[in-house]
Amino acid sequence: MTNGIYGRAATGLQDTSWAVNENVAKIGAKGEQKTEALLNGFAKKAAVLHDLRIPLPGFKSNIDHAIVSGKSVLLIDSKMWKPGFYWSLLGYRRGWEKTPHIGKSQEYVSTAMNSFLKGTGAKVLTPHLVVWSSRDGQPLSTWMLNVPGAQVVNGLGIVPVVKSFVRGGSADPAIVRRLQELLVRTTRPTRQPAAGFSDSGRFATPSRPARPDVYADADPFA
Repeated sequence: MTNGIYGRAATGLQDTSWAVNENVAKIGAKGEQKTEALLNGFAKKAAVLHDLRIPLPGFKSNIDHAIVSGKSVLLIDSKMWKPGFYWSLLGYRRGWEKTPHIGKSQEYVSTAMNSFLKGTGAKVLTPHLVVWSSRDGQPLSTWMLNVPGAQVVNGLGIVPVVKSFVRGGSADPAIVRRLQELLVRTTRPTRQPAAGFSDSGRFATPSRPARPDVYADADPFA
């Protein structure tokens, strides 16, 4: 069976050389782990993978999450942004503050992944950006925000998207096997194998679901 959980969110954030400071990296990890806790709930219906390298030379940024249902692949990036109203009619802004970094096109991610999965029959869907507020109790709005090559959803809004997506059936083994090659490996002690899976099997042992109390905060640019 190929459904299950592979990898662990925010593994790549152990290397904080990309971040302005360590606190920014911790905030980034929170956003990824918040999304991880939600996605792991779909592991019986699909393959859920966390923290994958973008298959392009020289790229340090990762794909935070990928879900495989049948031959379809949904890529998800987690963001933790300051509360506010985000929009893109007059450039990218939070309120009237210019925030050009949030408008970075995500088309290269889909292109790279389609190329990497060529020959498997995979269909890579438009990536989704899951945006969380960096401050509890202070909401943000993205309904007027358009990011090239991606669909933007607020936090819990990813749940109905994934519910609809996982109706495609069990994950295709060849696609899961290929994506496993991109998993970022952790230097932390590995967790015990989840029940029903063996390290000697054809696929890497799916991880246990992340505890909901290990939610992570943040986007490095928020």
